[in-house]
Amino acid sequence: MKHTPRLFYCMRCHAQTLVCSHCDRGQIYCGSECAFAARIQSCRSAEKRYQLTPGGKMKHALRQRRYRARLRKKVTDHSSSSPAQNGLLQSVKNESMKADMSHGDSNRRCFFCKKTVSSWFRSGFLRHHASLSSRDLSYLRPP
Repeated sequence: MKHTPRLFYCMRCHAQTLVCSHCDRGQIYCGSECAFAARIQSCRSAEKRYQLTPGGKMKHALRQRRYRARLRKKVTDHSSSSPAQNGLLQSVKNESMKADMSHGDSNRRCFFCKKTVSSWFRSGFLRHHASLSSRDLSYLRPP
């Protein structure tokens, strides 16, 4: 069980991902592209939450005041642009995701190091326990 690969779905793109125990660091994303995109989204949502606080509102107002002073223009409300002629959206072909894992040997590879892995998968994380010394187990010995 210790050397079995972990099978999981990427938290962003929902791709089925296989990671060997050597590469497993508790990843929840299939690769650096999804991890980077999720990090940007997380930072943006944190910025939005900050702007809703009193301190964030004050700093935003101060930044806008400085910006307007640099422009030295009168800030007025602009009229809306002309309405769109065609409000229909383009159709998008909705393709279902195909299963990435099959029963063949060719797909049983670690997503990160590309090494072939066992056909037995686990879904949970590895738990690394520190080895206990005899001194730590002294309370178990009879007096």
